[in-house]
Amino acid sequence: MARSLRSKEAGIRRILCTIQQGSLTSSQFRAAERALGESYRESLGTDDRTVVVWCEIPKGQSYTENKPSTMSWVLAETEDGLDPTRREHAMRALSQAWNSITGAGPNDLMLALVDSALFSRYLDLNRARIRPAARPVFLLRTLTHLVASRLTRGHLAIAANHPGS
Repeated sequence: MARSLRSKEAGIRRILCTIQQGSLTSSQFRAAERALGESYRESLGTDDRTVVVWCEIPKGQSYTENKPSTMSWVLAETEDGLDPTRREHAMRALSQAWNSITGAGPNDLMLALVDSALFSRYLDLNRARIRPAARPVFLLRTLTHLVASRLTRGHLAIAANHPGS
């Protein structure tokens, strides 16, 4: 499972989706993963496989415009130095795919198509926030949670409020 999340392997791109808890049904998770992957490949003309990891924000822990948020955040990895026209085309396609599955409105999605180097840097900085002594336990808990969520819910998910970090 952990190997499939590393982008260093040829042909694998990561997509991180942060959503509000309870905003998607189990069938919408599967449909969104398929739609995002297909849209990614078609709009960028690539055979890259996408791996989607979900993070659900518990109710009451996110706000937009001083009210409970309906915002979702999709962060998709792409090749370094992607042409801006291709990037914009892909972002439009991913946004349309997302909205068609989730029913999101125009102000309910923040989407970024990020160069692989910056995407990796973002993940590295996130890991660096965790105390060095706690990192092995954090990694083990995260991997366990990913495997358990895949087996019980059918998709890869991480906890927004990770204990012990």
